[in-house]
Amino acid sequence: MPPEERDDELEEEQYVKADRRASRGTEEDAPPAAEPTDGAAATESDAAAEEDRELPDITVYSLLRMSIGMYIEQAWVHLGVRMDPSRNKVEQNLPYAKIAIDTVEFMARQLQPDLDESERKDLELVLANLRMNYVQRA
Repeated sequence: MPPEERDDELEEEQYVKADRRASRGTEEDAPPAAEPTDGAAATESDAAAEEDRELPDITVYSLLRMSIGMYIEQAWVHLGVRMDPSRNKVEQNLPYAKIAIDTVEFMARQLQPDLDESERKDLELVLANLRMNYVQRA
Protein backbone atom coordinates (compact mmCIF):
# COMPACT_ATOMS: atom_id res chain seq x y z
CA MET A 1 0.00 0.00 0.00
CA PRO A 2 1.41 3.40 -0.99
CA PRO A 3 2.26 5.77 1.87
CA GLU A 4 -0.41 8.29 0.78
CA GLU A 5 -3.19 5.71 1.28
CA ARG A 6 -1.87 4.78 4.73
CA ASP A 7 -1.93 8.47 5.73
CA ASP A 8 -5.55 8.73 4.56
CA GLU A 9 -6.50 5.72 6.70
CA LEU A 10 -4.78 7.19 9.76
CA GLU A 11 -6.60 10.49 9.31
CA GLU A 12 -9.96 8.69 9.17
CA GLU A 13 -9.40 6.86 12.47
CA GLN A 14 -11.11 8.55 15.38
CA TYR A 15 -10.54 8.44 19.08
CA VAL A 16 -13.25 6.36 20.76
CA LYS A 17 -13.84 6.66 24.50
CA ALA A 18 -15.33 3.63 26.27
CA ASP A 19 -15.79 3.28 30.04
CA ARG A 20 -15.58 -0.37 31.01
CA ARG A 21 -15.02 -0.01 34.74
CA ALA A 22 -18.56 -1.09 35.58
CA SER A 23 -18.67 -3.93 33.05
CA ARG A 24 -17.13 -7.24 34.04
CA GLY A 25 -18.59 -9.17 31.16
CA THR A 26 -17.41 -9.64 27.61
CA GLU A 27 -16.90 -6.89 25.06
CA GLU A 28 -20.43 -7.52 23.83
CA ASP A 29 -21.67 -6.46 27.30
CA ALA A 30 -19.67 -3.22 27.16
CA PRO A 31 -21.56 0.03 26.69
CA PRO A 32 -21.49 1.50 23.21
CA ALA A 33 -18.52 3.72 22.45
CA ALA A 34 -19.09 7.44 22.69
CA GLU A 35 -18.55 9.67 19.72
CA PRO A 36 -15.59 12.03 19.95
CA THR A 37 -16.62 15.47 21.14
CA ASP A 38 -15.01 18.61 22.40
CA GLY A 39 -14.62 19.07 26.17
CA ALA A 40 -17.56 21.43 26.74
CA ALA A 41 -20.06 19.26 24.88
CA ALA A 42 -18.83 16.16 26.71
CA THR A 43 -19.34 17.83 30.07
CA GLU A 44 -22.87 18.92 29.16
CA SER A 45 -23.83 15.47 27.88
CA ASP A 46 -22.33 13.82 30.98
CA ALA A 47 -24.40 16.12 33.20
CA ALA A 48 -27.56 15.39 31.22
CA ALA A 49 -26.92 11.64 31.39
CA GLU A 50 -26.38 11.93 35.15
CA GLU A 51 -29.75 13.65 35.56
CA ASP A 52 -31.53 11.06 33.40
CA ARG A 53 -30.16 8.12 35.39
CA GLU A 54 -32.74 6.75 37.80
CA LEU A 55 -31.66 6.46 41.41
CA PRO A 56 -32.83 3.50 43.46
CA ASP A 57 -35.76 4.16 45.71
CA ILE A 58 -34.29 4.39 49.22
CA THR A 59 -36.93 4.03 51.89
CA VAL A 60 -36.78 3.77 55.64
CA TYR A 61 -37.56 0.08 55.23
CA SER A 62 -34.65 -0.52 52.86
CA LEU A 63 -32.33 1.28 55.28
CA LEU A 64 -33.65 -0.86 58.14
CA ARG A 65 -32.97 -4.05 56.15
CA MET A 66 -29.41 -2.95 55.47
CA SER A 67 -28.83 -1.90 59.08
CA ILE A 68 -30.27 -5.11 60.49
CA GLY A 69 -27.76 -7.08 58.44
CA MET A 70 -24.87 -5.07 59.88
CA TYR A 71 -26.10 -5.48 63.46
CA ILE A 72 -26.60 -9.22 62.98
CA GLU A 73 -23.00 -9.51 61.80
CA GLN A 74 -21.78 -7.47 64.79
CA ALA A 75 -23.78 -9.67 67.18
CA TRP A 76 -22.07 -12.81 65.82
CA VAL A 77 -18.66 -11.13 66.06
CA HIS A 78 -19.22 -10.03 69.68
CA LEU A 79 -20.59 -13.44 70.63
CA GLY A 80 -17.20 -14.80 69.59
CA VAL A 81 -18.66 -16.92 66.79
CA ARG A 82 -17.10 -15.00 63.92
CA MET A 83 -13.75 -13.29 63.52
CA ASP A 84 -13.61 -9.55 64.04
CA PRO A 85 -12.41 -8.31 60.61
CA SER A 86 -10.79 -5.20 62.10
CA ARG A 87 -8.63 -7.21 64.50
CA ASN A 88 -8.30 -10.51 62.62
CA LYS A 89 -9.16 -12.50 65.74
CA VAL A 90 -12.14 -13.98 67.52
CA GLU A 91 -13.01 -12.27 70.80
CA GLN A 92 -16.10 -12.37 72.95
CA ASN A 93 -17.73 -9.18 74.24
CA LEU A 94 -21.13 -10.12 75.66
CA PRO A 95 -22.30 -6.59 76.61
CA TYR A 96 -21.77 -5.48 72.99
CA ALA A 97 -23.43 -8.66 71.70
CA LYS A 98 -26.50 -7.91 73.85
CA ILE A 99 -26.74 -4.37 72.50
CA ALA A 100 -26.49 -5.66 68.91
CA ILE A 101 -29.14 -8.36 69.51
CA ASP A 102 -31.51 -5.89 71.21
CA THR A 103 -31.03 -3.47 68.33
CA VAL A 104 -31.83 -6.18 65.76
CA GLU A 105 -34.98 -7.01 67.73
CA PHE A 106 -36.07 -3.36 67.83
CA MET A 107 -35.40 -2.82 64.13
CA ALA A 108 -37.24 -6.05 63.26
CA ARG A 109 -40.33 -4.75 65.09
CA GLN A 110 -40.13 -1.50 63.12
CA LEU A 111 -39.76 -3.43 59.85
CA GLN A 112 -42.78 -5.73 60.49
CA PRO A 113 -45.26 -3.80 58.26
CA ASP A 114 -42.98 -4.23 55.24
CA LEU A 115 -41.99 -7.90 55.71
CA ASP A 116 -43.43 -10.75 53.72
CA GLU A 117 -43.97 -14.10 55.43
CA SER A 118 -40.62 -15.68 54.44
CA GLU A 119 -38.64 -12.59 55.50
CA ARG A 120 -40.46 -12.53 58.81
CA LYS A 121 -39.66 -16.21 59.46
CA ASP A 122 -36.01 -15.73 58.47
CA LEU A 123 -35.64 -12.77 60.80
CA GLU A 124 -37.30 -14.64 63.67
CA LEU A 125 -34.95 -17.58 63.12
CA VAL A 126 -31.86 -15.36 63.12
CA LEU A 127 -33.01 -13.64 66.31
CA ALA A 128 -33.71 -16.99 68.00
CA ASN A 129 -30.23 -18.25 67.06
CA LEU A 130 -28.59 -15.06 68.34
CA ARG A 131 -30.50 -15.24 71.63
CA MET A 132 -29.71 -18.94 72.10
CA ASN A 133 -25.99 -18.33 71.49
CA TYR A 134 -26.02 -15.39 73.89
CA VAL A 135 -27.67 -17.44 76.68
CA GLN A 136 -25.18 -20.29 76.18
CA ARG A 137 -22.24 -17.92 76.55
CA ALA A 138 -23.60 -15.73 79.37
